[in-house]
Amino acid sequence: MRNPNLRLNDLVVRGKKGHEESKLMNVKVPANVLGRIDRVAANLGATKTEVVIAILNEGLETAEDELKGWKPPPKPVVPKERRCTVKGCDRERVAKGLCATHYQAQRRARAAA
Repeated sequence: MRNPNLRLNDLVVRGKKGHEESKLMNVKVPANVLGRIDRVAANLGATKTEVVIAILNEGLETAEDELKGWKPPPKPVVPKERRCTVKGCDRERVAKGLCATHYQAQRRARAAA
């Protein structure tokens, strides 16, 4: 199996080894990017797959570093007087005292009747 922690530097340093097992992932790549990947692979004596894996690993590592300690913003609290009148629903009311979900459900129920 391919080294899941492969980096571009690993491709530069090592000599070309035999083919390793991989799984197919069909991805559309812009032609200009594919050309650049081809050139890097040729310069490093590596396969395009190895280059893509190395680039993805480095990009993912950077993204993980930047997202450390990140928390999603708090969910906005809707004041009680603006909440949906359906028991247990905390969403903001849109029409007739109901949130968009419950209002649409009510409309569908009336249309079906």
